[in-house]
Amino acid sequence: MDLKNVSPFSLGALGAGIVAFILSLFDSYVTVSAGGFGSAGTNAWTSFATLGMLLVIAATALIAVRVFAGQVLPPVAPWFLVGAVLAGVGTFLLILRALTGGGSVPAGLDVNIGPGWSGWLLFVAGIVLTVCAVLDSRATGEKLPDFSGQKPADGN
Repeated sequence: MDLKNVSPFSLGALGAGIVAFILSLFDSYVTVSAGGFGSAGTNAWTSFATLGMLLVIAATALIAVRVFAGQVLPPVAPWFLVGAVLAGVGTFLLILRALTGGGSVPAGLDVNIGPGWSGWLLFVAGIVLTVCAVLDSRATGEKLPDFSGQKPADGN
């Protein structure tokens, strides 16, 4: 396979997916700073952010299969759309978990809970993955199947 024939959006999506995986391993996805008592952090493999990361990895793997071995995918689904949806939903779950993962803090305590540096970069990588997946389908000219002219499976 000659990489010169691969769409730049495909390469961008693959790169963003790999970067997202690497960023998910750092303990700065969500950070907690408790005033003068120190700080702590978690990686992106906690709670429902795990599902988000699995979807991002699945989207990256699907895009890689489409690019490097597209003939093995059965022509039963618009695979570019499946990849874009997986990337978008995974990114949404990652953002949602980082922004809502704090819980409640008693009044009067100086506690700051939110995305850390790897969390913010992970958001960007997920958004780039999603946008590149959508733009790749437009650049390659793939179309959604026309379901309007098909009869139902039961023949009625």
